[in-house]
Amino acid sequence: MTTPSRAHQLLERATAILPLSDEDLIYKGIAASISERIMDLKNAKARLQEEYDSLETLEHRIQQEGVTPDDHTLYTDLLEWRAINNELTELLHILEAVW
Repeated sequence: MTTPSRAHQLLERATAILPLSDEDLIYKGIAASISERIMDLKNAKARLQEEYDSLETLEHRIQQEGVTPDDHTLYTDLLEWRAINNELTELLHILEAVW
């Protein structure tokens, strides 16, 4: 017979005390983790917006100036911004599914 994992044991203890089902606790944990990540991503996005104003402005700047072989900062920031937007979209979809 398998021994329950530590997480499973904690879940059982918590549901014995809290007026929530194990499913509710899992959903709340997922929602809290997603919310925390969304805040981190929004802070990173705000930093990029402060520096470049908008994603379109950054894209236009790269088109006009190009990316030099010794400094890839603009391109790296563009990739980061696009990744942030993609991850935010995915996280919001998951959060909608939780609720």
